Amino acid sequence: MVCDAAWDIASAHPGSPVVYASHDGEMARSFDLWLELLKSHTVSPTSFGLSVHNATAGQWSILRRDMSEQTALAVCADGVETALAEAASLLEEGCGSVLVLAADDPLPEGYAVSATRAPFAYALAMVLTKGTRYSLTLSASDDMPSEAGMLPEAYWSGLEWVRFLLNGSRECRRVYRNREWLWQPASCRLKISAMSAPSTTWYRRY
Repeated sequence: MVCDAAWDIASAHPGSPVVYASHDGEMARSFDLWLELLKSHTVSPTSFGLSVHNATAGQWSILRRDMSEQTALAVCADGVETALAEAASLLEEGCGSVLVLAADDPLPEGYAVSATRAPFAYALAMVLTKGTRYSLTLSASDDMPSEAGMLPEAYWSGLEWVRFLLNGSRECRRVYRNREWLWQPASCRLKISAMSAPSTTWYRRY
């Protein structure tokens, strides 16, 4: 799914460093491995090797034969915002563009585990360059109810970012525990190639 979302835009920006962010990571694969181990007392070496958080980024590098710098982030609810902040730091270091990948594959409902799950698996690919199209501001927030720190958070900020673009809103506020991110048109240009989910792909270019 990540390859479907990012392949074309990566081809248009060869050599861009990659920032990969995921909340779920390889959690679903890890649960499958645990069940396999309980049933057969052994696991597939290949599957085990792909159960690490940066497996997707590593596979991407191999498939693309791309030795560019890569960063794999295990993120909280504000995953896309965190990835873009990391990408912005690379731009400040002199990179001309940064490929940002955000993907989540929620734990299947068949596992009776108390866990917040994204509505569906998705992958989002963006190229970040310096510009004047969008701004992203981080500030401390006092709006959080005192008990909110104990509540599960909606971590699929990639989906909310696409909603913001498609709605043409003037701003998008996202509060995560004690911090608030504010999206507004101005200051940061994003080129979005595609966002993929089962049976659906949304395209938006800038």
